[in-house]
Amino acid sequence: MDKAGKSYWDCTWEHADLPETINPLQSGPDHYIDRKFHDFFERVFAGIETKNGKLLEIGCARSVWLPYFAKEFGFRVYGIDYSEKGCQRATQLLSNQGIKGEIVCADFFSPNESMIREFDVVISFGVLEHFQDTQNCISAFSQYLKPKGIMITNIPNFTGLVGLIQRLMNRNVFNIHVPLSLAEVVEAHRKSRLELISCDYFLAVNFGVVNFENLKGSIAYKWILQSFCWLNRIIWFIEKLIPIKPNRWSSPYINCVATKPLSQVVEPC
Repeated sequence: MDKAGKSYWDCTWEHADLPETINPLQSGPDHYIDRKFHDFFERVFAGIETKNGKLLEIGCARSVWLPYFAKEFGFRVYGIDYSEKGCQRATQLLSNQGIKGEIVCADFFSPNESMIREFDVVISFGVLEHFQDTQNCISAFSQYLKPKGIMITNIPNFTGLVGLIQRLMNRNVFNIHVPLSLAEVVEAHRKSRLELISCDYFLAVNFGVVNFENLKGSIAYKWILQSFCWLNRIIWFIEKLIPIKPNRWSSPYINCVATKPLSQVVEPC
């Protein structure tokens, strides 16, 4: 069961503005995260023919990533999410970019037969940590993956500083997450019989991960938003001079990359 629940996501996506799309070619601090993620994906897909490959994003509501993967790597893009509002926003973002894609409004735990073992890449951003049974969730993701396909899982690192700040600033949002450690993410993939390629903390810092929408409309909200923006920019500038290694305490994300063995078919528990 999703700890947040469908009504939470419907409300979130109904009231959220359409975001800017990912632009890894634009300079400046506003696109720093875009460039770092782009570097990461270029490493993951190095030596792999991505053009016309099939990529599925699980939890694709209001996705800025599907247009990015289509434009930058030539993937045929698909998404699945159980929020009708979120699916509508994802479709709109693809349409705004002139990109063809297929958005399926469904529970990813109950896939259509036509989607099983169909995708070269299965990716999720901030989905896994909303489910108490981590291994079962990973196994559900892997149903969609072709043998030798790549699964990429991104989650917020709520076992470090970002999690502490989230808990202090908006406990309700913290409570709909399972704070997973890197070791727990690795173990869940291994128990799901996937072969790990890498699993690491990602970036040194990004306070933009913290959700404090509960303060929106207040003076405190504007002050905190500006403070976080300046902290990010200062640390990212320092990082250019003195590289800061991603770590358990300050990193905002965990990125895990795995592949499905040829002989393996995983069903959820």
